[in-house]
Amino acid sequence: MTKKYDIAIIGAGAAGLTAAFTAAGFSKKTVLIDKNLPGGECTWSGCIPSKSLINIAKEVHHAKKYSPELNIDTSEVLRDIQNVIQKVYAGESPEVLQQAGIDFINAYATFTGPNTIEVGGETIEAKKIILSTGSTPLVPPIDGLSDVDYLTNETIFKLESFPKTMTILGAGPIGVELSQALNRLGIQVTLVEKADRILSNDDEELALMIQERLKQEGVTIHTGATAVKAAQQGKQIKLTVEKDDQEMTVSNEGLLVALGRQANVSGYNLETAGVEYDKKRIQVDEHMETTAKGIYAIGDVVGPYQLSHMANAQGITATQNAILPINRKMKYDHVTWCTYTDPELGQSGLTEAQAREKHGDSIRVYEHDYADIDRANTKKDSIGKVKIVLDKKGYILGASILGDRAGEIISQIQTLKTLGINMGKLSSVIHPYPTYSEVLVKIGKKVYVDNLLNQPVVKTFNKAKAGELPVGKIGLYGAAAAAAGVGIANMAVQNNSKPQLGVKNGRLKEMPSTPNAVSSQTTVKGKFVPAWPYNGSKEQAKKNVLGMLKSYEGVRIVQVSHNYIYAVETSKLMRFKDDIEFYFNDAAQQIEFRSASRVGYSDQGVNRKRYEEMRKRYSSISTHTRNS
Repeated sequence: MTKKYDIAIIGAGAAGLTAAFTAAGFSKKTVLIDKNLPGGECTWSGCIPSKSLINIAKEVHHAKKYSPELNIDTSEVLRDIQNVIQKVYAGESPEVLQQAGIDFINAYATFTGPNTIEVGGETIEAKKIILSTGSTPLVPPIDGLSDVDYLTNETIFKLESFPKTMTILGAGPIGVELSQALNRLGIQVTLVEKADRILSNDDEELALMIQERLKQEGVTIHTGATAVKAAQQGKQIKLTVEKDDQEMTVSNEGLLVALGRQANVSGYNLETAGVEYDKKRIQVDEHMETTAKGIYAIGDVVGPYQLSHMANAQGITATQNAILPINRKMKYDHVTWCTYTDPELGQSGLTEAQAREKHGDSIRVYEHDYADIDRANTKKDSIGKVKIVLDKKGYILGASILGDRAGEIISQIQTLKTLGINMGKLSSVIHPYPTYSEVLVKIGKKVYVDNLLNQPVVKTFNKAKAGELPVGKIGLYGAAAAAAGVGIANMAVQNNSKPQLGVKNGRLKEMPSTPNAVSSQTTVKGKFVPAWPYNGSKEQAKKNVLGMLKSYEGVRIVQVSHNYIYAVETSKLMRFKDDIEFYFNDAAQQIEFRSASRVGYSDQGVNRKRYEEMRKRYSSISTHTRNS
């Protein structure tokens, strides 16, 4: 008998579970198939047990500071880890899946056609099929390795107790995390890495800081060392490595192979369904669809990032594309990860080296040491550094964070980056004190200031001060200010210093000359504007002027006296100030007007434009009050 489903998913790891719950959420008849129990590598041998081990090791490490002779029963540690695994599994068990409307079949699955699969002797037919078959540890063809009792992340957590000494082959995230954790439990660890440093996908400077921390804690590290042979001698496994053209032997009770993972593509009869693949991955397009129409693939079997959270994102995208008529593209512009060493190492987007290779020297790099974070200083021997890489406008290209809570802090960066929010915006966001994430506000303030300094008009003044601005261009930004070489500091002082304004002997007081000003009492032709008529009594004229000023956003009325009104307009972008004055000339029955910029930062027409607009508004208000 053939069972029919809307969606069939092969593989019940992180990607498959996400796809199944997404499909069920769309009320689709869904079946999830796996030869193992639900949860996949993440639950049973990856994220969950490794983080549980790391947490236990961290507690032991801190306890040993005050009880150096503390002995650890690693069999008890492994039992605690298994309890954690079962606790997580309880949230994704077949019973939980069934309650969500998902059928689970614990069996092998092989294709018998483009939309049919054989599962445990039964045939399942599905409108759409999603492959999430995952990956297994990569074990290289090292001479003698297959003859020794080596471990991988899939077997190490099934031990009754850990070996007393351990060689770890591979210094990627798995190898580095476990080397530190096992060492903290009292296991003598030797870490062997072919590359010249650990964590080769992360920022080099920060990875080397972690490398040094591991050495300080007692981990022996051999970088630039290639494993060439393994041999079992009693309880010891001898690993022969080549380093600097010489052979050396590392001998320990245990050998953990942590050299990455390989895609699970064999045994599913993918050729029958028309699914193309190689030993590294199943081929998919940008919508996560394979070469066989209606069959999708997600997670580790696809890559390019073998990370649970990326698998989740692919699972949602593929399932929605399988169900909905409009396809979404799977984008990798905002990739992030965290290595859970102590301290943690988080990454979002490009490293500094990658950004320089892609964008050249136009990037802006901001760094802040944990030593300058008050919260970090409450912890003894705390180390860390934040490095944020921006484009020339202040938008995030990438970030690398080493330190406590780096995984949480990098998530805040990831939010800003994904939503396209300028890093300078963070300068005004209030964070609790003292926290680690406060470092982002500190950097945000630096970015905000630099963003201002990078404004074209501000750069022009700096060039003018340095004598670098062409003569023909100076007039565009204020000839007097540029000629005087007004720098940023002087501009700030002038902008916040109130001129000696007011009326004297029936005229507006003289004020320092500015290239951007207009007045009804000047004799300079280019700056002259006509005065306004009262259009009635002086008192009514004053009311009309005040009403007109109140209609402007950014205008603040500073002074109102018998014959005088003074206001200040502040620009939105740079917070520059213009002074606006009105003198009520009773003898001439007219309103004298002056608008002047405190520094020559705006184009020469801004004050004349303000005059024309205000004159029109005043005239309109006057006409309305006369007719009412």
